[in-house]
Amino acid sequence: MKEVHKINNLEQVRLLTDPFKLNILQAFAEGERTTKEVAQALNESVTKLYRHVDALHDAGLLEITREKQKRGTVERHFRAVGKRFEVDQSLFAEGTYEETNAVRDLFRSSEGEVVKAIRSMNDDDPLQATFVKMRITGSAERLDELQRQLLKWVEAVQEDEDEAEGETLEVGALIAFYPMPPAGEKKG
Repeated sequence: MKEVHKINNLEQVRLLTDPFKLNILQAFAEGERTTKEVAQALNESVTKLYRHVDALHDAGLLEITREKQKRGTVERHFRAVGKRFEVDQSLFAEGTYEETNAVRDLFRSSEGEVVKAIRSMNDDDPLQATFVKMRITGSAERLDELQRQLLKWVEAVQEDEDEAEGETLEVGALIAFYPMPPAGEKKG
């Protein structure tokens, strides 16, 4: 399994905008598992997962690690192709309708997840939601350094997750770090 897998086609982006498929992929990123094991971990029926797992595998986001005969069928073990997934920025360089929709789908799926989380929160929750939207101005070198620090933090969070023990909580995060066009210039 690679540390980082670059998403390089719109089908992979589209699949990852589905929160359910993303949960499945995250379960397989934790290690090699069967579809049945992931279904149990997600408290879902195994039959519900089969087509989602097939779609993730067909798109190249899951790989088969081993197969074994079991009672007349083949039991497959899968794992995610990477611990972390990053979208190749060149994928959206042309700004076509389909590419724009993939970005919108990503934000819509995140929006639904955020709204659901906010609605279920109360003042006694140990973690509260944090929202930040900002524009940062600086030299190319400084902004490059900020992006490197951000990616280093993401890697550290993933390593901490691998070492988590005892009772754990889960949070979601959507991180976008992107250049802004110069004032007055319109793109796409």
